[in-house]
Amino acid sequence: MTLSKSSFNQSNLEHLFVHQLNRVNCTKGYLIRNLPLLVEMASFKNMKLAIQEDLDDVKKQQLRIDEMYKLLNSQPSDEGCEVIKSVLEEAFNLGNNTGKSTIMNDMDIILYMQLIEHIELTSFRMLKLIAQFIGNDEVTQMVKECFDENIDNDKLFILISEEYLAAKSVDVK
Repeated sequence: MTLSKSSFNQSNLEHLFVHQLNRVNCTKGYLIRNLPLLVEMASFKNMKLAIQEDLDDVKKQQLRIDEMYKLLNSQPSDEGCEVIKSVLEEAFNLGNNTGKSTIMNDMDIILYMQLIEHIELTSFRMLKLIAQFIGNDEVTQMVKECFDENIDNDKLFILISEEYLAAKSVDVK
């Protein structure tokens, strides 16, 4: 279904919402499968805990996303996920960079975790905007909950990076 300028109705809004939701769904599925690898790759205990906390939130968000599909009588699709998959593939190829120091590897993990959080924040921001026009309070609330969790996780990874660098700078002194 294509959206024309002259026919922007409830059905079009829901189609647009599902189109954006598919991208988030694609991201969440990939994270559920691959975040455990980053937990193993990270050397800093608190970073491992933060990634695990993020994974737990991703699983809760995936349940909400599944519920949103049901509420909108829709099915998930991988359509439009190519760019997201490329970014995620790059992020999870960290283990293939031989010769990197532990600190470089850990900082790369933090960088990509924040990049992924920002992609998700942007996606949920778009979903929040569209959801307010759909008029389904339940969907709107679930999107808000996902958005808020992503904000918290983004802040957590900023704190972890500061803590990590502070610990590493003490080791150097």
